[in-house]
Amino acid sequence: MQRELTPDQLYVTVDMLILTVKEGRLNILLSQRVGPPYEGRWALPGRFIGHNESAEAAVEKLLEEMLPIRHAYLEQLYTFTDVNRDPRGRVISAAYLVIVPWGQLKKLMAERELPFRCYQLSMDGKGLRLTDDAGSRLCPGDLAFDHGRIIETGVTRLRGKIDYADIGFRFLENPRAFSLSELQTVFEAVLESSVDSSNFRRSILGRYEKTGQIKQTNQTGKQERGRPAALYSMTL
Repeated sequence: MQRELTPDQLYVTVDMLILTVKEGRLNILLSQRVGPPYEGRWALPGRFIGHNESAEAAVEKLLEEMLPIRHAYLEQLYTFTDVNRDPRGRVISAAYLVIVPWGQLKKLMAERELPFRCYQLSMDGKGLRLTDDAGSRLCPGDLAFDHGRIIETGVTRLRGKIDYADIGFRFLENPRAFSLSELQTVFEAVLESSVDSSNFRRSILGRYEKTGQIKQTNQTGKQERGRPAALYSMTL
């Protein structure tokens, strides 16, 4: 249902970039709008903030209603304030990054029949491109509101942080038992480029193992180059 907005009143929404790494590629969840404005277009999941709640409370409530995942990673991205970003009136958006491991997301989408579609993200010198499993493509101008710009901002933030923060570990199915090759797959998906395995291993162990942030366990995982892969644990 379309929400009627009062002229000369300021409204605030929260919009979520729900990101996952699926089959070695960065993906985002989009929902299709069922009413005006932009009826039928794909958009980021979001809602208006109530008078008696904070942006954080609103996005946590929305996430709980949509994807009841315990301890989902949530980070405020940016506040988008362009005057004409919503044709209904003066609306600003507090956008949030949400990271969900694909295994958990896939299970929830099957169990709850969530009304979302997974789009593979690609962003290079030619701009942002979104492709679903059927091969249908979207560019930023195909999305509702300024959601293309919001996604571009989110991908830029994610790529900028992955080399110095622990945000890449949030995509792992099990941060308490993961191989370095699993983590490398995440980095390559986010950066959209190949990473040298030896340099990657040296960099990650130098940055996190020596400081005690990650530790090698006594478990092994799937074969890597003919031998079982050592599994590591990180406390997030």
